[in-house]
Amino acid sequence: MSKKKRRTELDQLIEKYKRYSLVEEVEKSLQEKKGIFYSLDELFLSDLYEEKYYDLDSYSSLQDSIKKDGLLYPLIIVKHKKGFEIINGSKRYLLAKKLGLDKVPCFLINLTDKRKVSYIIENIIAENDSPLLKAHCFYMLNKKYHYSDTEIAKEANISLAQEKNLKRLLNLPDFLKQALNSFQLSYSEGRALLDLPLEKQKQLFEELKANKLSVRDLERERRQYFGKKNKTQISLTGKTIKLRFNDNEEAEKAFIRLKKLYVD
Repeated sequence: MSKKKRRTELDQLIEKYKRYSLVEEVEKSLQEKKGIFYSLDELFLSDLYEEKYYDLDSYSSLQDSIKKDGLLYPLIIVKHKKGFEIINGSKRYLLAKKLGLDKVPCFLINLTDKRKVSYIIENIIAENDSPLLKAHCFYMLNKKYHYSDTEIAKEANISLAQEKNLKRLLNLPDFLKQALNSFQLSYSEGRALLDLPLEKQKQLFEELKANKLSVRDLERERRQYFGKKNKTQISLTGKTIKLRFNDNEEAEKAFIRLKKLYVD
């Protein structure tokens, strides 16, 4: 193996684990501290979180714990001109509101805007919540914070294709989004249902709920449907050949292959 390749692999490994140092640094600094109570009226969720993508009924055990013992671990917040922005503890905050608590313990920390965003991304990626939360976070990073898709994928330590596929989940109809929120539908299943007609989505979702389809079956149904559609995707106008694709990801893959065959 060449020195250059070893260096590249080492750089990739360092980059992969570098982001963990921020959370470790923050949480280690808080180990010896006690949370200070803040009124819920002073607190608000970071806009990288989205309240509607939490199905609080799915967190009944956490709700029971908060009802019995309060918040055992404080929220982590930063100072904001509107009050105090929650960057860790979104579910605990929402459940505390649902239970009618007046005050909750919090750790107030100082982070630059960039480090704050990195911290939130890491927590959203680490939590086993609805994939729509990741999709919303990435969408906001694009639209409000002006991150490119490549920058988001790098920050989240996922592939560019996965970053784009997660955002595309926001195009699903509401009933499938609700199914993702309540864990009736997985990320892989939701992705396979993308771009299908509404009636087809409803039919396949009912079959999934009845355990009549596996993810593999669902992906086969998708391929068969778009396979039929693909027969009319090529057209000739004069000397111009037009190719139409089902989505940007498919078009990008085809472009790379065509470029390699006919240009490089």
